[in-house]
Amino acid sequence: MESSVKDYLLDLKSYLQFLKERSVAPAAATMEDVLTYLTYLHQRRLTGATIGRRLTVIRLFHRFLVRNGKADQDPTLHISGPKLAETIPLFLTLEEMDHLLNDEQPLTKDPDLSLRNQTILELFYACGLRVGELVGLKVDQVDLETGFVRVMGKGGKERLVPLGRSARQAIAAYLNQVRAKWDRGRSGGVLMITKKGLPLRRETVIRIVERYALWRIGKKISPHKIRHTFATHLLYGGAGLRVIQELLGHSQITTTQRYTHIARLSQLKETHRQSHPLGEAKVGSDEEREPMERQEGL
Repeated sequence: MESSVKDYLLDLKSYLQFLKERSVAPAAATMEDVLTYLTYLHQRRLTGATIGRRLTVIRLFHRFLVRNGKADQDPTLHISGPKLAETIPLFLTLEEMDHLLNDEQPLTKDPDLSLRNQTILELFYACGLRVGELVGLKVDQVDLETGFVRVMGKGGKERLVPLGRSARQAIAAYLNQVRAKWDRGRSGGVLMITKKGLPLRRETVIRIVERYALWRIGKKISPHKIRHTFATHLLYGGAGLRVIQELLGHSQITTTQRYTHIARLSQLKETHRQSHPLGEAKVGSDEEREPMERQEGL
């Protein structure tokens, strides 16, 4: 939640700075000013989702000015947001995920750092956590005996997510061998901490995932891609959408339904491979096909 507020403030500052450079007072902004700003964002190649979010912030800002008598009109009244193309979440294959979790390839010579970072990777894949959820996770939210994590999601919504054996072992080792050594009573009970005993920052966690992914699988990926991988692998394993929705903490089932597109495309590809006269199943050996399939991630 805090990260969302921070993003909204940055969005608003960007818009206000744009108006300032054009010598336009916020209360005097016109529809043309807003459209010019949106065009500027488009020229910077921002995604439709990002532009849509910024327009929402601008709209709320101008409504606030009108409601409080600071402006006579809302310049966003007749402006509609960009149409968003339906995107299919990207994910890692099982083989890639195995390589990413391979602790036989340490990135640092410090065994304590290696164990902490390995535990972060295990947690992301085992529970499908968002970055904010992981950095905010406290020790008392992890129950190794029952094998569940109590996650505080968006809007303070709580959910229980099971832990796999590998993640439980990693967390137990980290708690006993590393965190107990680093903790100086300044962490606020947060699970993932630095050597100085302070909570890990979002940016640090993202950087850890990116570096390990580049080292182990040769790809720069985000923690959110591991979240997509978590959901996709559950779907392939036979989990129902309602279960995946609950585990991810989605408020709407429509958000979770995006993962069915992945399964459909995979099925189409496999049918084509087996049925078409020039399909991959009939042209080339298994050894020749494997790199292509691994690269495409289907």
